[in-house]
Amino acid sequence: MPESGGAAEASTAATAAQQRIRLQSAPAVAPLYLKSLFDRRPGHLAEGTAVGRVEGAVEAISTPPALLERYRRVCGFPDSPYLPVSFPHVLAAGLHLKMLLSPIFPIRLPGLVHTWHEIEQDGPVPANARLHIESWIDGVEFSHRGAEFCLHTMIADGAVRWREKTGFLARREGPPAATKTRTISPPVQAPEADFAPVATFDMGSDLGRRYARASGDYNPIHLFRITAKAFGFRAAIAHGMWSLARCAAALLPAGSGPARLHVNFRRPLLLPGAAVLEATDGPGERRFRLQDPGRGSVFLDGRIGLP
Repeated sequence: MPESGGAAEASTAATAAQQRIRLQSAPAVAPLYLKSLFDRRPGHLAEGTAVGRVEGAVEAISTPPALLERYRRVCGFPDSPYLPVSFPHVLAAGLHLKMLLSPIFPIRLPGLVHTWHEIEQDGPVPANARLHIESWIDGVEFSHRGAEFCLHTMIADGAVRWREKTGFLARREGPPAATKTRTISPPVQAPEADFAPVATFDMGSDLGRRYARASGDYNPIHLFRITAKAFGFRAAIAHGMWSLARCAAALLPAGSGPARLHVNFRRPLLLPGAAVLEATDGPGERRFRLQDPGRGSVFLDGRIGLP
């Protein structure tokens, strides 16, 4: 997140079912992550529970050049006068945490699983643009896996340039239900024979800490083996948004304009480790997957479209 300035909250209007958070500038991410570790809200949601609407806005935000440089370096994006397609998510991260910590949102942040992600960019976003952010969470859908939420985000500099949907899951208690209900995001599949190798990524044990310094995402499951073990992982895991960004950097043309990107996160990528990016071309889009080079386990799969 931007390193300069604190967040000044202009107004917050709340009811039992709705809250709107308006910020003049982006809040710091690290204190919000620390606050989330002491969150006493439940980790599961009873099916049929009503969930209200949380809205948020940051009036104006600019990109610190040093932060952008670190992000490009760790994710593999080249220098450009425009923001990488996945970078606006970093600018919105503080607002997202503020919303997820709202009393209107009924689930604690630790334990929420980032299951899928969509980005749609209408055109290149200038790196020096002063941007306005709008975001909202509205309701919940229940599936055989648990409670599923969608966090929407739009970024504009007078006109909307960039849109994002982030899918979260609060897992069911006990085994999955026998009958599957509709999920927010359908899986992306492609025939096995269609894929061809594009790149291999080697990831050191410090990747989570390097990405945290470039994104503000200091979730402890990504930082050290010992902190990840406290949350049930045998090692630190790569950030899902790093995996998404690294694939986008390898697959999209440098300085690309309009783009559509959808990713499903399948399993954690343990650090240190290696992963192979494979892709296949289809009508109007490229499908891709990131997988373990030894066992073939898929970490994520998705598709990129170039309008």
